[in-house]
Amino acid sequence: MIGPLSRTALRSRWAVQRLARAADELQAPDVVACRRHGDGVVAGRDVPLRVMGLEFGSPLILAAGLDRHGHLLRSGAALGLGAVETGSQWTTSPQPLSLHLVAHPRKRGEARRPLLAGGSGSAALHGLSLAKPPALDWGEAGEAFWRAVRAWHRGADYVVLNPGRGCPSAARFADLVAALAARCARLVRAGRLALVVKLPATWIEPAGRAALACRFVAAGADGLLVSAEGAAAGACRRLAEVREAVGPAIGLISVGGIDSVREARARLQAGANLIQLHRAALRGGPRGPDLLARIAALRSQG
Repeated sequence: MIGPLSRTALRSRWAVQRLARAADELQAPDVVACRRHGDGVVAGRDVPLRVMGLEFGSPLILAAGLDRHGHLLRSGAALGLGAVETGSQWTTSPQPLSLHLVAHPRKRGEARRPLLAGGSGSAALHGLSLAKPPALDWGEAGEAFWRAVRAWHRGADYVVLNPGRGCPSAARFADLVAALAARCARLVRAGRLALVVKLPATWIEPAGRAALACRFVAAGADGLLVSAEGAAAGACRRLAEVREAVGPAIGLISVGGIDSVREARARLQAGANLIQLHRAALRGGPRGPDLLARIAALRSQG
């Protein structure tokens, strides 16, 4: 009998395999030539989307937990993916994510080419998602986050810091982010590592959401992942309030309840720079890649 966690993992694995096959088909020479003339499914961008100092080929991000090992990092842009987030859970030893970094290392100092969504052979940006292991006490969380960043940062373009469900308070997590940001500023790498903080829906429901967002920006966040998971109603209003509070320079990523082009467009119009998909990307058949392509073709309003 397959348990709920195993079932979810299997669905994610099958979805990644389907998307990888679709990406391979879209990168076939005859399909690429057709798409370059505007007749294909994925619309290319003339100018990459610049957010948090990074160039995204599209506003579409594949959420962490779906492709934990980064199988779509090399081919995902053919589907319109601007970034693929790997990880979502880790331990104090670099497993299993390090397997990806060993298989596909980026040379130190290597410059990243501007991305065009759907370009032949183009790669999606790599977001590394980190959440405290459940067995670890919060008193040790700061050092654990730092060890993970130090071990894996060379293969990532940005890091998402996820407080998870057991974080004692937003204030405590803000202190952790501030300490981590100060250490990350001293990392030796080709470019600055952007830090994104996930704001769970429960944190941004109260009236103080604007002040909370500003607190994380002051702590060193380059971007905020504003979650509407389980609370999709009113997501655009909350996004607009956060955008007004933090200003145009901070990257905003919207996740949760985005299952259509219409909803993705509404989130972008409300102030999001980037759209993150998870459950919608699990769809089988032609609708899955088609939805990704149509959302990837949208342009941020920011």
